[in-house]
Amino acid sequence: MTNFRKKEIYLMKIAICQANPIIGDIKGNSEKILEGYKNAINDGADLVVFPELFLCGYPPLDLVEKKEFRESVSKATQEIASKTTSVGLLFGTITEDYEDRIGTNVYNSAALCYDGKIQFVQNKTLIPNYDVFDEVRYFESAKEINLHSFKGEKLGISICEDIWNDADYWKHRRYTVDPIRKQVDDGATMLINISASPYAYGKRKERFEMLSVLTKNDKIPLAYVCCVGAQTELIFDGGSMCFNGYGELCLLGKSFQEDYFIFDTAQKYSSIIKVEAIFEEEALNALIMGVKDYGIKTGFKKALVGLSGGIDSALVVYIAVKAFGSENVHAVLMPSQYSSEGSISDSEKLITNLGISHNKISIQPVFEGALRILKPAFNSLPENITEENLQSRIRGLYLMALSNKFNYLLCTTGNKSEMATGYATLYGDMCGALAVIGDVYKTQVYKIVEYINRNSEIIPQEIIDKAPSAELKPNQTDQDSLPPYDLLDRILKMYLEEQKEYNEIVAEIKEPEIVKRVLRMVDMNEFKRKQSAPVLRISTKAFGYGRRYPIVQGWRK
Repeated sequence: MTNFRKKEIYLMKIAICQANPIIGDIKGNSEKILEGYKNAINDGADLVVFPELFLCGYPPLDLVEKKEFRESVSKATQEIASKTTSVGLLFGTITEDYEDRIGTNVYNSAALCYDGKIQFVQNKTLIPNYDVFDEVRYFESAKEINLHSFKGEKLGISICEDIWNDADYWKHRRYTVDPIRKQVDDGATMLINISASPYAYGKRKERFEMLSVLTKNDKIPLAYVCCVGAQTELIFDGGSMCFNGYGELCLLGKSFQEDYFIFDTAQKYSSIIKVEAIFEEEALNALIMGVKDYGIKTGFKKALVGLSGGIDSALVVYIAVKAFGSENVHAVLMPSQYSSEGSISDSEKLITNLGISHNKISIQPVFEGALRILKPAFNSLPENITEENLQSRIRGLYLMALSNKFNYLLCTTGNKSEMATGYATLYGDMCGALAVIGDVYKTQVYKIVEYINRNSEIIPQEIIDKAPSAELKPNQTDQDSLPPYDLLDRILKMYLEEQKEYNEIVAEIKEPEIVKRVLRMVDMNEFKRKQSAPVLRISTKAFGYGRRYPIVQGWRK
């Protein structure tokens, strides 16, 4: 990009409103916009900015296809605009234009309002259609990319993906059009990007580096305003960023919580800002917010977790306590004849450490009764995985009954390694409303638990040290059915997140039979994941609608 400075002095106070919307709650989101606007006026702001599609919440998905929904958004946009003063208000909304009568004629828009009306609209130009993004299904690309003169500045307003196509940063670009390049060439003196960019570990650092390169090369300050909060699977981490015209990060929004601050473009900022935390800290905070927001937005006030005495359920119940408070979390211990003494005593120690309530309900009577009733139908066939799964399904029955009776949010406890390989039971341990650690590999579970225990032993060391086991038959361990987790997770990460196939993985792993077996397990168990609870996403490729693979296929036999 060109190396020239547009102007030497920038005089604008921009209020950054990093807020948490609820999808479809147009009234509540409108109130948040107007409240933030009022506060910013009192603080002497010139311009108040909210994130992408904030008015309707992101992602609105098929709500966009409903005419009544779009009309409600349009009406709210006009009402908000009518309450503005000379102070600018910029927020994400939906607009429609039926001139061409081709395509959806619906746009993901940034509306700039002041003096009682909508003064300028910039529609999103780059419409993503990969991973969790499905915006091409709903929105058209902007017909024009314009600037807007406001209070002595030429504002280059863009929306999320529009800024992720900088030729100076990306070796490979997804789009031929660069909206920011056009705004710079047209004389923009201030860039503003409103965003709803889903969290994945490492993305914050990448975001910082990309925006730093852009602002340094173009000598233009930037306000990058991010959404925060969780929307079912998707987590939005906040971390809004403001840069000066030298590529220096001036201000950074809080992570995983709402924030509000003023970016004074005339002020000099000299503090050193840490953009990214270690994986364990970020992942834990992301998951806690994901569970908390899911509860708040769906009306659950209490959580339920089945405690097995293993490390996965221990981590999930810890996260639930951080999200709901210890007084609102209930654990259930469901021993059988195969449960070790430690699975009970270790769980009870954890329960004491966390200060939560619990029940202990044996599954043995129901298991024996089911075997007795099914015996004639089983026709004397030898025991196999059927009897193992039956135990898990009885536990699922107990948990769902308690969830129904007390209106608990039932959190599933399966990790990503188990979800990937199908080491989980449909209608058993997969029962629940939210897969809390379904995007956390088993090896990462251990790292997060070690981080939790960094200052004191919260999760008992006995739980961490014991060999993982489903305890569904005598002397069972996970490694009876799966490769060692450090090897398994390396293979899974390459296959699931790096999109590598058999030959590429074998070239690095050097274990062709194990690789073949693992990939086959992943493919064969797609049908289970189609029926699983929503998975909180913290990686670049989580299970859910961001990963779409056929159940019936012949690629790998």
